[in-house]
Amino acid sequence: MEIWARCFAPPRLGLFWFRALEAARLEDQFTFFYGLLQRDGLGVGIIPAFVFGLPLELVIPRGAARMLGAIARGRLAAFQHARIFFIGNVAGEEGCVGLQAGVVLKDVVPCIHTAACSKASEMEVPLVVWKDFPEGDRRQLDIGLSKVAFRVPSFPGTAVPLFPGGFHAYLQTVGSRRRWKLNNKLRRGELALPTTATIATRPSEVDMARIFELFWQTYERSTTKFERLNLQFFHAMTGSPEATFVLLHESSSNRIVAFMLVLQLGERVINQFIGLDYSMPKEGFLYFQLFAAAYDFAALTSAKTMQSGQTGYRGKLELGHGLIPLWNYCTHRNKLIHWGLSKVASRISWETLDEDLRMHLRAHAMRPPP
Repeated sequence: MEIWARCFAPPRLGLFWFRALEAARLEDQFTFFYGLLQRDGLGVGIIPAFVFGLPLELVIPRGAARMLGAIARGRLAAFQHARIFFIGNVAGEEGCVGLQAGVVLKDVVPCIHTAACSKASEMEVPLVVWKDFPEGDRRQLDIGLSKVAFRVPSFPGTAVPLFPGGFHAYLQTVGSRRRWKLNNKLRRGELALPTTATIATRPSEVDMARIFELFWQTYERSTTKFERLNLQFFHAMTGSPEATFVLLHESSSNRIVAFMLVLQLGERVINQFIGLDYSMPKEGFLYFQLFAAAYDFAALTSAKTMQSGQTGYRGKLELGHGLIPLWNYCTHRNKLIHWGLSKVASRISWETLDEDLRMHLRAHAMRPPP
């Protein structure tokens, strides 16, 4: 417990997060590991890791994914999924290793990578990936992994600043055109689908069932799927002081029609998961109503930033989220395959990962990070 508190203090996802993942019993998808980094016999770091079969269509360019799908059939179908040993976090906002104060990441990266490659080899997993590490770690990882891994961009994170006064105050900071569009959607949405917001830390059993139903509706409609969570995970989160559910109720029936799981982590709040009732009229702009309610709640905390994670970029960009670069570092134990994957990786960019990102970058004449 003490080492977790030292190594995963806010604003990082802490022990509560990993306990919830364990409680969900996701063994059919992931095998979890935790490395212990020691110095002079004392624990100074924790390295979360997991093994997962990743669909390659999530990370390789669209053309290569289509070609792979055309040839990888029958006995070759397994090649559409890569069994990977990940260093990082399942479904978390970003990847990290937990280090206590005074331990420098670049100094311990080679040791961690060697141990991860050894464990992966023992499990006959050919690929090791440092998953979704932030720009702030990039230089240190570049130094520590320069001779053994290649770097490739991941789906970027998203974030907006938090202002006292809630969503209305935030709207005063954005451009007039965006402010008019968002205000117009909220006005029209409130007319077409009047809602009320409530805040819950321990929803009832009935509400939890409804929350998961809405989560599953949204999961099924998503174009990019990684983890497949279950009701047990959400039950486990209700016991955490960091977790709060923002619920939207249809005003006439009081039925929950949307939710957002918000995590309070000191200087930042994370919009971790959402669920929407897609039977509601589109004119209700339910996503925008939900975000406004969640922003109002988040603005009451001590946090300065609200992060909304990866994928589902269209609505987030419309709301004014900025893009946060995240990076993967990859090593394949077969040197020839490693070389080939590095060449494929050189063609991967935000534009190849997501169509909404491609359209946004081109519309605003923006360049992704090199």
